Amino acid sequence: MNKLYALFFLLSFLLFLFSMLVVPADAIARIPFQGEQFVFPERNIVWVLALTALVFALLYLFTFKFLQSSRWGYMHFICFTFLSINIISYSFLQRYAMDKISELFTGSMAILLWMQLIYPINLLMGLFRRKSNF
Repeated sequence: MNKLYALFFLLSFLLFLFSMLVVPADAIARIPFQGEQFVFPERNIVWVLALTALVFALLYLFTFKFLQSSRWGYMHFICFTFLSINIISYSFLQRYAMDKISELFTGSMAILLWMQLIYPINLLMGLFRRKSNF
């Protein structure tokens, strides 16, 4: 039995701990988007990442038998972990070198966000290839 959902539960738990113990309550992240700057509390950003990991854990728990490949699931977990690290490090490092950091992280974040489509593609391919009984 595959325990991919346990990895997402663990990541969610670690992100919740990180947001409570490491991220300062008054820390603010400024995210530039198309010429405007959006301001978010850093703790809320990490909470959203933790909740997203929890949602993926529940999705993998209930839909694992319908997936096309467990390797795609592990690839999704790795991409989500790197996306979380990328977003957290961007929000921390932007305070010191905003111009240089912005260009570096924008491309990698876009690629990692696109990689989050692995789960629905994996699920749809598994449903179409196997004639599953619901």
